Amino acid sequence: MGTYKIKVNIELVECKNMEEKGDLIKNKNGSFSMTIMEQDAVSIDRCESAVLKTAYPSIREALSNHLSEISKKKPLNKAKPEKS
Repeated sequence: MGTYKIKVNIELVECKNMEEKGDLIKNKNGSFSMTIMEQDAVSIDRCESAVLKTAYPSIREALSNHLSEISKKKPLNKAKPEKS
């Protein structure tokens, strides 16, 4: 059985352009981004909420891709019937 490394990269960077505030955008490189207002960026609760909303689709997509690749490599073990 192999081992797997999980890597996560989250960046919060100031930007000049204002896309639609709060809209989740899938970028060309497959990452997701969201633009928030400064008042949200300085609030730990609102900033955390925005980070989690942005990260969730990335997490789901990474898990989906990972499990698809695993299923291609190895057949699933059939469940053994329970003995009574």
